[in-house]
Amino acid sequence: MKKIILSCVALMATFFCASTVSAQGIKIYKQGGEVIDIPAAELDYIEAYDAATAAPSFEGTWKMKELFTTAAYMTEENYGMITFGEAFPAFEAEDEITFKDGKIIPNLKSNLKNFFIGEATYEVIDPAYELHPKSIAGYSVTLTELKVKGVNRNFDANSKSEDDEAYIGVRLVEDEDADEPGIYYLEVYLFDYKSTSFAPEWNDYMMYTDEKPQAAYSGMPIFFSMEKK
Repeated sequence: MKKIILSCVALMATFFCASTVSAQGIKIYKQGGEVIDIPAAELDYIEAYDAATAAPSFEGTWKMKELFTTAAYMTEENYGMITFGEAFPAFEAEDEITFKDGKIIPNLKSNLKNFFIGEATYEVIDPAYELHPKSIAGYSVTLTELKVKGVNRNFDANSKSEDDEAYIGVRLVEDEDADEPGIYYLEVYLFDYKSTSFAPEWNDYMMYTDEKPQAAYSGMPIFFSMEKK
């Protein structure tokens, strides 16, 4: 059985591209009149697309892959003097987030639901935002910065912030362990919040500023990766 992805842009390099795709199969018409006829019986499925529009997008429904900044990691490796407590987000395999048409639709079981409290809206602010999660080490990462309206900047199950706008960062990373190229996972960085339920020490000095975003100035943002559902 064959899987064939038609890309007229790619085919142009070798011969004039013209094709028809139907339930009966695929016909590719080469320059000079030759026809390549592949019946549907020889295909697992038929997928035709325009390569110009096939660039990866962070839109879609994503399922939790890995939470990097767990309380154990933050306490043992980086911030032993910080009180994270049970309210700090922990890994939950069933966590899902959908990005679609300018909306964020969360389906969360973990304490991330204390930030993404319901359906929110977003807009792209900066497609190349430089975030410094480890400012002392000089490490930086380039993200797509989104302004999200409809979140809880208190990051608290028992209190909701009056200011419901926050910035988050996302970026797509190609999965080198995937069976085929072109498979991406999504990294999400939460760096604009002022928690009232964990890490109170941050509110005293590490996150102290009158400007947003808060957590990016010093200290680590909450950082996790998600795979396409």
